[in-house]
Parts: sequence; structure tokens; C-alpha cells
Amino acid sequence: MTSAPTTSLAAIITAARAGSIDYAKGLFEAGGWAERDADPAALAIRARLLKDAGMRAAGPDRQSLLAAAAAAYGTADRLRPQPYTRINQASLLLLAGDRAGAQAVAQDVLDWMAGTQDFAETPYFIAATRAEAHLLRGESEAAAEAMHQAIAADPDGWADRATTLRQFALILAALGADPRWLDPFRPPRSLNFAGHLGVAPAQAEALRSTVDAWLAAHDVGFGFGALAAGADIVIAEALIARGAELHVVLPTRLDEFVAQSVAPYDPAWRARFDACLAAAHSLQCVTSVTGAYEPLATQLAADVAMGACVLNARRLESTAWQLLVIDDMPGPYGGGDGTRRIGERWRDRDRQQCLIAPRTAPVAASGLRPAPEGRHDRRLAAMLMISFDGLDRCDEGRFAEAIDSVITPFRAASAALPVQPELTLPMGNARMVVFADADAAWTYARALLALPPLALPLRVAGHYGLAHWFDDPAALVGRATADLAAIAQAALPGVLTASETLASAVSVNLSADIHAEHVGEAGEIRLFALTPAQ
Repeated sequence: MTSAPTTSLAAIITAARAGSIDYAKGLFEAGGWAERDADPAALAIRARLLKDAGMRAAGPDRQSLLAAAAAAYGTADRLRPQPYTRINQASLLLLAGDRAGAQAVAQDVLDWMAGTQDFAETPYFIAATRAEAHLLRGESEAAAEAMHQAIAADPDGWADRATTLRQFALILAALGADPRWLDPFRPPRSLNFAGHLGVAPAQAEALRSTVDAWLAAHDVGFGFGALAAGADIVIAEALIARGAELHVVLPTRLDEFVAQSVAPYDPAWRARFDACLAAAHSLQCVTSVTGAYEPLATQLAADVAMGACVLNARRLESTAWQLLVIDDMPGPYGGGDGTRRIGERWRDRDRQQCLIAPRTAPVAASGLRPAPEGRHDRRLAAMLMISFDGLDRCDEGRFAEAIDSVITPFRAASAALPVQPELTLPMGNARMVVFADADAAWTYARALLALPPLALPLRVAGHYGLAHWFDDPAALVGRATADLAAIAQAALPGVLTASETLASAVSVNLSADIHAEHVGEAGEIRLFALTPAQ
């Protein structure tokens, strides 16, 4: 008699989605699911794990793993017929190189779904499944018609549509077909926006007209930025008016932000700020800094807004743009230091637009301010917590063995990596490494995760935030280091488990190299698993 599984399938799926494939496989086997050959749910998860492994493999290994995944889906479907298992069997047969077999199963799906049977699926999924079956058979016009029906059934179901588009992209590549077939079905674009404070309310109408035209021409459906007086609010109002989702990212808590970036300017902006905030889809305050203006908090919020925009576009299989409102001072981004940094940080110049709006309000450009602002000991820090699963539970004898088999080899291997941290601090049986640049932190984490496996699984947690950095002796303290410790408690092996701030920051310019998957929360901190893109 097969014993009851000890690990839920939901936990295994979470690990697989995160890219922690070996860990997910271990949970599947240790949990007793591998023994359940007559359980269609277990077989479907086995197929998912085989598919994930196959997509990361190359050559004959890839083909055999994908064929095994197709077979597992086929067995699950015979035990409990479902459109999901059958269409996945068809698609995996194609990816494994069996085009004839894939088309035969796809035709079976179409014949089955043309009958009178009711399926316990959403109208979107039923139409999208028919579209996939037609696409597998090379019937692009019928596939397009079915896909339009799917979108009509759930026009705002962006996440489901993105999943469909990713699957269709694999099919088109296997068929050698033009990937531009997907373009009419892509969700609207995501936009990062920013601008200067020197827009007087009287000038706002002219700027708004220009912004409206640009948003319409670029089919923008999602906006990410702050809500300071002036250009920010004008762009936010335009986004709301066209029905786009507005995602507000602020450097401080709401009351602090209003006191620093809204209330000191023309009184008309406050009511407009309140209206935009009430219509916003989300609000994120990236620090709890109070008191004097801290430019590093604004820099952090800008990084998060840019990266969140890119992450959203990647998640939805769409594209990300940046729109900046600049003044007419010399330079590609005008006279504002903050706008200049945001523009320079966004390296995709082909998807960046600057609109010029001369300063008509009595607000000096930040580049003209005479003295630096912010605390001298505060810095932006990209932090990684590195640990080995099970090390804290070792007794003295096993710990001594781990020093020889795990810790010493790891120290030597990590010291030889081409990218090195600016600061390394012991944290009990773990290690914290610190970088001033978030991209460097990802490069280091990726290199760590690519090292040959050791006797204990490696866990890497990451966070990006404000911290107080001291020398003699070296130390890094602050709210962000405590947050990193909380993230480390939830870290998955084999991936970088990162806060939303770090995931966003590294996605600004490296999104093509990274797969980011939301995997839960640590308290109020949203967590993402980062793995190299396949």
C-alpha cells in the first residue's frame, strides 16, 4: 500500500516555478509522490518537472526528457481526461521532435472539444486550448480566430494570456514559424515615467495633450513612477484617463513624501495628487526614512519603479518603455540630476522618450543645488546572505566534516570568482556580502549558484536598500540588514531568493538574462526567485 505523501504538491509547484528544479524533484521524491503511478495529479507534476528539466537541457537529453514529460501527461490524461493534460502532451511531443504525433493528439483535442461535453475550465482556457491545437497543426488562421475568442472571453486576464503566449512562442520556434504571429495578442506596454517639479499648473494642460498622444501611440496600459508635483502628476493623470493601471512607487512613507514633494509647491497639486493616489492600482513606499530629504531614497524608488515596469512587461510578454519630462537646459536629460540619473540608468535608448517642458514654476533644477543632501554614512547596498542548508543543525563531528567538505572548498571557489564584494561580514554560520551596485550582486550570486554542488545545498538570499556603512571596524547596519535576515529564512536552494527591491533593480538592464518568479512573502516583503534565463 502506498503511504500518504508528506509534502504538498503546491509546495513542489512553487519550487519548480521558482526554478529550484533539483529541490522540487527532491521534494517530489521524498514526499512519496514518485510512487503514485495511478495518481493523475502526481503524474501531471512529474510531467511538469520533466519538462522543466528538459527545457534546461541540450541535445539528446533535452529530447528524451521532453518525450518522457509528454508520456507522463499522456498517462495522466488516460486516468483522468482533461484538456490541460492532453494539450500539454501534444505540445511536448512537438518539442521532443515528434511532429506527427503532436498533430495527431492536437486533432484529437479539437475533435473532443467540438463535442457536447462540458469542461470544468474557464471560457478563456477552452478557447486558448483550441488555439494551441490549431497552432500545433500549422493552422495559423484558425489558431488566430480561437485566440481572439479567448481574449474576448477575458480581455484583462493578462497573466493567463502571457502564459499562453510563452507556450505559443515555443511551438512557433519548433515549427520554424514567424514569432511575429504573436504580436496582435500581446498585452499593452508598461511604462516607467518621471519628470521635473518645475511644471506650473497653467502649463500642465499643454503637457497633458502631448503626453496623451504619446501614450495612445504606444499603447500603454501600465505605468510605474512617483507622484511628485509637476510632471509626475500630469503623466499619472493621463494614464488614469486612458484606463491604464497606475502603480505608485514612493521613496518614503506617504506623509513624508507629501511634505517634501507635493505640499511645498502650488496648492493645486495636492488635490490632484490625492485623486491620482485614490485611482492607483498599487502603492509601494520603499523606505521608512523621515526628516531631511534623502536623495538615496529617491534613487532607490526610481530603481524599483524602473525595474517593476520591466518585470511587469516580462511577466506579461510585452515591452517596457520609459517616458521622461525634462527641462530645456543643456544636456540630453536637462538640468535635473535625478532625471539625468534615471535616464542614464535606463540603457534601452530605443524605448526611451524625452518630452521637453520648460520650467515655468519657481523650482530650481537639482543639478544647481549648492550642497549635497542626505546622511554621509547612509548608502544604497545590494546585500546577499549566503548559507548552507542544514549546517546549523550539525553536531560538532558533522560540523568538522562540513568544514572540510563544504566550507573550505566554497571559500576557495568564491574567492576565485571574477566579481568580488566590497564588504564581507560573518553572520553566525552564514556570510553576508555587500555590493554598491545591484547588477554586480546578481553577477556574483549567479556565479555562486553555478559552482559545482557541495554536500549541503547552497541558499542565497538578497536585498537592496538603504543601510549605514561604517569602517574601522567594517559594519553594515540598518533596517535593510534585518530585512535580509528575514528573507534568508525563506530562501530556496539553487536560486537567488530576492526582495522585490533587488529583483526590480537588477531587472532594469539585465531582464533578458534573468527569469524572475514571485514565490511568496517574508512578512510584508514580496519575494522573487531569480535564475538565469534559459
